[in-house]
Amino acid sequence: MSMPQDPQAGASPQPPAEGSAATEQYPTTAAGMTQPTVQLPASAQPTPAETPAQSVPAYAQAPAPYGAPYQAAPAAARTTPQGTTLDKTNTFAFLSIILAFFSPVAGIVFGHMGLSQIKRTGDSGRGIALTGLIIGYASFAFLAIFLVLYIGFIVMMVGLAAESIPSYSY
Repeated sequence: MSMPQDPQAGASPQPPAEGSAATEQYPTTAAGMTQPTVQLPASAQPTPAETPAQSVPAYAQAPAPYGAPYQAAPAAARTTPQGTTLDKTNTFAFLSIILAFFSPVAGIVFGHMGLSQIKRTGDSGRGIALTGLIIGYASFAFLAIFLVLYIGFIVMMVGLAAESIPSYSY
């Protein structure tokens, strides 16, 4: 199957006739071919107020050359890291993580109370309260599963023992 051939495929563009209204120019390239270029109207030319440096955001501009003076970031963007101390940590959050190991229900209760206070007052310790809640819920779930299996095992053993006792009939 043959492809149809474009009759102008190898032809180079011809410059317009001298009397035409087109304002196109055809410069010659190094290979001897001409390329069409279009002169923009005066209204489309950029004005001095629209220079590229002003239209590009500051973060997209080229970096300063080597040896240029350092420009500090705005004061609002700089924050000093502040460590969390125990006196600024919510007390209920701290108690929740401790009590989650000994009494999971108390850890869950204090964890929820701590999260509530942290949301209201803005104290630090949200991560500690969440950790106490996770440990409390996980311990509670493990304890509940263990009790169900333990009681089930006891019931099964009693049932097996009851079957092995000989029955007396009179």
